[in-house]
Amino acid sequence: MTKTFNYKQAIVLGGSKGIGKEIAKYLKFSCKKVSALSSKDIDTSDLNSVVNFNKKFKMTDILVLNSGGPPNISFEKINEEDWYKYFNQLFLGYCMILKNIKINNNGYIFYISSSVIKEPSESLMISSSIRVAFSSILKSLSKSYSKKNISVINIAPGPFKTSRVKQLIGNQKDLKKYEKLLPTKKIGNPKEIGTFVNFIVKNKIRYFSGSTIYMDGNLSKSFL
Repeated sequence: MTKTFNYKQAIVLGGSKGIGKEIAKYLKFSCKKVSALSSKDIDTSDLNSVVNFNKKFKMTDILVLNSGGPPNISFEKINEEDWYKYFNQLFLGYCMILKNIKINNNGYIFYISSSVIKEPSESLMISSSIRVAFSSILKSLSKSYSKKNISVINIAPGPFKTSRVKQLIGNQKDLKKYEKLLPTKKIGNPKEIGTFVNFIVKNKIRYFSGSTIYMDGNLSKSFL
């Protein structure tokens, strides 16, 4: 893949592993500098960490909002501390970042959400509800961002080969059983999202702005 530096700066939250790592890896073909941040650099569940991030990063061309999610837990077992933690991590922390960082004209904002915003899961109720709420915020903001030709894209992955999926499903044996239940008979490779994001950026594709793109290997049953 040839490097064509269309942009100066990209910031990828959760960029040290999994989907975020692959996005950061492939954005290096289109951006001169890619800051692939780990949870040590910014933990959006810790609002002091978000404040420190905002002091350090004032502007960027491309912003990728990405982080891990809540554990597999039933509604009855969710406590108040869980709600506060993941509300901060998946909603308020992101809102604070968007309020403070400047996205340069012609830039991009990518939100890596989850396919549970389309088909909520009883065991992933925290993730389902809070990610839907932030998706609504982002959709609303996409209108004003468009005035500066800033594209806002929500990518909603299903099961991909990440540590989070292993955490939710279990050991390798359980993972193999799960794969057989999928329409594609395999779990997605994070590389697919990384190359997809870079393809959009490299080719300056704009008409996806305001859209949610589901990448779940045809797992969802919903028509729309």
